[in-house]
Amino acid sequence: MGWSYRKSFGSGPCRVNFSKSGISYSVGVKGARVNIGPRGTYVNLSSHGISYRRKIDAGSPRSPITPAQFTPPQSNPLPIEAGHNIASANIYELTDTDSKDFVSELTEKAGKSSYANWLGIFPLIVFLLVLAFTTFSSKTVVTQPASDSTLVRVTSPIGAYLRRAPNPKAAVVRSAIAGQTFLLADSDNRKWLKASFHDSVGYIKRRFAEIQHVHHDELTESQAVTANRYAGYIFIVGLIGFVFWIRWLKQHDKRRFEVELNYEMDEQFKQVYEQFSKHFAMFSRSARIWQYLNTQQNIDFKRHGGAGNLIKRVGVQGISDNRAPLPHFTTNVSIPCLRLTNLEFYFLPERLLVKRGNTFAAVFYKNLKISSSLTRFIEEEGVSGDAVVVGQTWKYVNKNSGPDRRFNDNRQIPICMYSEYTLTSDTGIYEVITTSKQGAMDGFAGFLSGIGELQGKMVIG
Repeated sequence: MGWSYRKSFGSGPCRVNFSKSGISYSVGVKGARVNIGPRGTYVNLSSHGISYRRKIDAGSPRSPITPAQFTPPQSNPLPIEAGHNIASANIYELTDTDSKDFVSELTEKAGKSSYANWLGIFPLIVFLLVLAFTTFSSKTVVTQPASDSTLVRVTSPIGAYLRRAPNPKAAVVRSAIAGQTFLLADSDNRKWLKASFHDSVGYIKRRFAEIQHVHHDELTESQAVTANRYAGYIFIVGLIGFVFWIRWLKQHDKRRFEVELNYEMDEQFKQVYEQFSKHFAMFSRSARIWQYLNTQQNIDFKRHGGAGNLIKRVGVQGISDNRAPLPHFTTNVSIPCLRLTNLEFYFLPERLLVKRGNTFAAVFYKNLKISSSLTRFIEEEGVSGDAVVVGQTWKYVNKNSGPDRRFNDNRQIPICMYSEYTLTSDTGIYEVITTSKQGAMDGFAGFLSGIGELQGKMVIG
């Protein structure tokens, strides 16, 4: 029969737990308790709420959580004031008090330098460069030594014949043009010069040619040679050594950077979490998703289709159903990710993880507010297939909202009805997301708000 034991003691939010798997420490605050032990970080999620080793107090409902309990937040959306930037506060200010230890660990690990890069790959590059410089050298090779040669140069402007014998009636071996040269073979004959060419010789009259002395300089070229005959062995041994060394450093880096977050869910909560993921997938399938960056009041009514405010927006850079915030971040659940212009949002089961560069922040869903509303938008970038067109306006309008006839390129512009979602927190999160599909984020926002309501009811037992 197997045996087990568990003993814990402590006061306040901190506890020390003893069990056969080792010693672990649990830290709890109102709304959350995370257990950190030899097997990583464990978060307990049950169908009665997110308990973090705790349960909802007796005064709260005990019924299971089902998707029907979550409703999209529709009331009192935050107004977007004209003439200001829409952006969250400094990331160092975004973390709520419940998440400071969690984000400190992530930020610390994200800021560490990789041993594999600095002690492995960089020295490998230096090794290869040094080996290349010390292995190969160049030497000068003489391809043609210096020499002097005596030539026969044809001086007759009409050329001359080279004959088989020093006789004007001898057979012609070949003809030569003015300026052509041949090697001098013999000059003893007073009337004829003996010239050689290829494998033959011929005679040319002296009056048609002259003797020319030519000096040829030495010709050299540089050739690469191997200066170290053991370079091949050094390369193979060094490469094998670096492979094992870098592999060991990567394993060491993994231990240094690894963040393990394990979620323990009962079957009913797993079903809820599956709905959580499905609603995010529905949100991500909206044809267009924008992030608002800036809004300002329109002072030129007639040139912007009669819009009251001018909104600067950009398309959301990336949406992923599962993306880890760090290379060695391991968990047993999918982490939906929303990549904005300057921030990345990672939706953990119990809190929103925010990343900017190598710095993290986190906010529990009980501290995150999501308001939604429908908004009319004068669309000049083309209408998406899932957008709802509710009207038309003109690019240039007059005081009566009709077309301004002074502009030849005046055209009608559709007015679309989009869903607008404002994410805020008391710590400074402030982002506005718009979807071309109406209600695309309603289900997902509803789940987050519902989980936040449950977190607000949790107490430390």
